[in-house]
Amino acid sequence: MGPPPVVTGISPKEGPPGTRVTIRGEFLGTSAIDLIGLKICGCDCLLSAEWKSKNKIVARSGPCKGRGDIIVTTKSGGEGTSTVQFRGYHESIGPVKESAVWVEEAAPPSLPWGRRPMSPTTYTPPDPLGLSTEGDDCKFPEEELHELFPDGSGKLTDENFQPGWYLLEHHSNTSYEDLKAGMVFLQRKVESQKEGQLSFLKANTGAVMDQLDRLVLLKNMFEEDQRKNGKEPLHSLQAAIEESITLADSLFSEILSRKEHADKTREALSLLMRNKFLFQLPASIDNNIKKKEYDLVVNDYTRVKNLFGNTDVKLFQKILAEIDKKIEDLKEKLHTRMKTMPINVQEQIKYIKLLVSLNWEGDAAWVAIISRKEYLMNLMNKVKDHFKQKEEQESSEKGKRKWRECEEGGAEGWGGARAAWCAAACGALAAELHALWPLARRYFARELAGQPAAPDRHDQLKEMIIAAVEQFSTHMRACLMSGAGNVSADTLRLRLVANLRSLREAYDSLLKLDLPSQPLSVVEKVIFDYRVYGMTCFLQRAHKRVKALAEKETWKIEEFTDYGAITKLPHLLETYTRDALSSIHKCVLVSGRREGALLVAGGEPAAALQQHTQQMLLAYVTVLDRLALHHADQEFNNTSLSVALDQPLDESGGGSDGGAGHGWQRRLLVAAANAQYTRHVTLHNIAEAFDSFELPKPTQALQACKESLSSLEGTIAETYLEHKGDPLVGTIEPSMYMGRQRTDTDALADDARPYLYEIINNLIAVHAEVDSVCGAASARYVRDICETVCEEVARLGACAPSASRAAAFLARLECSLLRLACAAHLTPKAENYLMEALAGIPPLESEDDKKRMDSIVEKFKKRMELQLASLNCNMETV
Repeated sequence: MGPPPVVTGISPKEGPPGTRVTIRGEFLGTSAIDLIGLKICGCDCLLSAEWKSKNKIVARSGPCKGRGDIIVTTKSGGEGTSTVQFRGYHESIGPVKESAVWVEEAAPPSLPWGRRPMSPTTYTPPDPLGLSTEGDDCKFPEEELHELFPDGSGKLTDENFQPGWYLLEHHSNTSYEDLKAGMVFLQRKVESQKEGQLSFLKANTGAVMDQLDRLVLLKNMFEEDQRKNGKEPLHSLQAAIEESITLADSLFSEILSRKEHADKTREALSLLMRNKFLFQLPASIDNNIKKKEYDLVVNDYTRVKNLFGNTDVKLFQKILAEIDKKIEDLKEKLHTRMKTMPINVQEQIKYIKLLVSLNWEGDAAWVAIISRKEYLMNLMNKVKDHFKQKEEQESSEKGKRKWRECEEGGAEGWGGARAAWCAAACGALAAELHALWPLARRYFARELAGQPAAPDRHDQLKEMIIAAVEQFSTHMRACLMSGAGNVSADTLRLRLVANLRSLREAYDSLLKLDLPSQPLSVVEKVIFDYRVYGMTCFLQRAHKRVKALAEKETWKIEEFTDYGAITKLPHLLETYTRDALSSIHKCVLVSGRREGALLVAGGEPAAALQQHTQQMLLAYVTVLDRLALHHADQEFNNTSLSVALDQPLDESGGGSDGGAGHGWQRRLLVAAANAQYTRHVTLHNIAEAFDSFELPKPTQALQACKESLSSLEGTIAETYLEHKGDPLVGTIEPSMYMGRQRTDTDALADDARPYLYEIINNLIAVHAEVDSVCGAASARYVRDICETVCEEVARLGACAPSASRAAAFLARLECSLLRLACAAHLTPKAENYLMEALAGIPPLESEDDKKRMDSIVEKFKKRMELQLASLNCNMETV
């Protein structure tokens, strides 16, 4: 609806009827069709109006009188206003006035009875004052007279006659004395008209005499007729008339019959010609329907109803009944086409307007909206059924082979079919809502219906759109989530990316429609669920791959690090984690238009990321635990006295299930090295991977994994000590007394007993085994075994009798040599054991004994230099 018209100027400002007036202003219509009304001083002047532009109209004034506004009415702006006024006035045509008709200049003739013609066009009344007005020039313009007498007139015949106006107009130059004489003349003339009937007869004697002569003549003519025809001449006159009629009928009957037939034929032809439009309309309707020119049918039908709607002619009524039947058939046809889908929305609007113009019973626009909603629901179901059927066909034996080939290819197959399903559903939703929503907006704006919509229609429309979007949401969840566990990661990634792209395109398309927030939030929730589900699937797949690492472990050393020899397990954990994070970053992390962030602090997706990451890392710890501690070959061969020395150190380890006891021990150490490397290096790399892929760092998951790995390392160390240290310690007591001969109790020993050298060799063997796998981390295992050995030696020393001088010397010598050999591996606890053992031995009494002791220790250092260096090398604390 545009602004109302405003008239700001006219030219000229006054004039008689028929004056050509130029009207200027603003918003005077957008076209000639838009101009629907023009009134000048209350008179309708639309027929003479010529629209020039939106600021100019030219028209002719009507029979208006006095001042008035110029009111312009347009379709776009309605009725306007005016800031100026036009004055209309009537002119009397006299002998000296230019005119398009002839004006009789002679004095009007006298008529019988003293009457004169009073037509203002042929006679100008004389001056009532009896004064001559020739040569008088009106000094007062007519505009000033109108201002002085706004409601008066200077014409003698007008009801609002004003003497002042007349005197100023005709006698502005007349002297006062002449005006007084004119006043006397006027008074005398008035008095003469009051003398009565006698004065009237005197003034009209000629007319009265003429009337008397006429009456006498009529009387004589009446008496003459009575003498000739009698007092009652009507019977003879009637007989003569009837005789003449009979004779005329006999003479002209044939001619009159032909004339009557010709008149009827002429009337019939004239009727046909006058009503040609009505009689030809049925055939015209059929032709226009075949040509699909429905607008012409509506216009013709409206016209014929206006012309013949109330006719009483039976022929016309019969034709109108036939036309009405054709129109009813057309209504049904238009209604069917309007509901038949698919159909262009413009065509649907066209059919709606045609049905409204034909007064179709019902709300055509609402029926169209419902049909579009039902079509959208059915279309989404058809899309779903189509792709479901396609999947069922591909699940046949032949289809399964193709399916596996497509899965190996990655880009085609099931993932491509699901992506096509999502794209088709998104396209259907966007296209149909782009047709449904504008149609509904025009409906509620009353552009498509003749009557206002029902109050509950807004709620019904909202429920329709929400139902369609929710069905779309259900289908899209099924499209992604059903059967997702049976496809490869590449297929899932391709399908997820393609589906998200289609969903976001549909979401952007719906945003342009300015839909209510509720259906938009449903689509946004589908996209968000897609992203969360994709993140979860990638992490779950990584979890499954990590759980399957036990089957991929070959115990082949891939790398020697600062934390020992490691296999490929830590690198596979990092690789699987990076693959999952990379897929999350590429596919679901980035938010689209008006989408919320996926991993908001405190949100469920962020918690799910932490949870799945922790499950994956703890699954890795479980794999190491099962590989290291749960084997069938965990029993050691304890038949020999020195288990460690009885087994070769160089062992490849074999598979995860076979091998001798030392193979299991080696795998135990490799698992410990893997755990330590994972705790210090791999978890740090995983944390950096989270940062590089812009994901929140799983602090709790990493900490939990570190604690589990640390606990696993302790368990492995205890297990190794239990299965390696305990047998070693168990050989000490038998070896201490094996082959012992009784000698002189006073003779001092020259060297330690063999069991001490066996302990040292066993420790060297353990150190070599642990160092070959754990490197610098081997100190932990050697320290634990040394501590156990020291505890056992201290226990045996406390139990053995050392009362004699030789026994005390030997016990002190062996403790000193053991302390010297294990100096680099002694813990404070082991040191206490040895110190307690030495404290229980009597001290050396003489200097010779001390020198002897020092000499034996020096010889031991030179003789055992290589062994001591082997035992104490690479002892960095981890």
